[in-house]
Amino acid sequence: MSKAMRFGLLIGVIAAGCALGADQPGIRDLPDVKEGLWESSTMMPGAMDKPMHTTMCTSNAVSRKMYEDSHKNGNSLCKEIHSERVGSVITQDIECNFSGKVTRSRSVTTLTGNTAMHLETRKADNSVESVIDMKWVGACPAGMKLGDVTGPDGKVMMNAMAP
Repeated sequence: MSKAMRFGLLIGVIAAGCALGADQPGIRDLPDVKEGLWESSTMMPGAMDKPMHTTMCTSNAVSRKMYEDSHKNGNSLCKEIHSERVGSVITQDIECNFSGKVTRSRSVTTLTGNTAMHLETRKADNSVESVIDMKWVGACPAGMKLGDVTGPDGKVMMNAMAP
């Protein structure tokens, strides 16, 4: 799998956890995430020439753990600077430090009930960094565990519930 695809998957999983994590500081009343299989399409202009499609077997507990994991490590590459929710729109300002190079970006997530979301991340210069569309498609298939993330080839790439 290419570096761009791995990075896209990482962004998608972190974004889902941040956008959907329950009881986030500053975001009190996020809607429930419908438990089951979610499909996502990630596009990163300039880094990939076609969307990357992944699936994830998720729930509120998975989203909460992903959010907590992304915020508990003080040494993580990225940190949330500000987060707020107005209606079905969540806006987050994020700062990342890649080997001393600090970047800032803003993510805007638009929720459609508890079964879909559109997330767009823009760099400080307002250029689009990534666009992720996610939707609930049904129950998780037999053999797929909560937290499993499958890549474009359908193979499990990681489990978000793993320690």
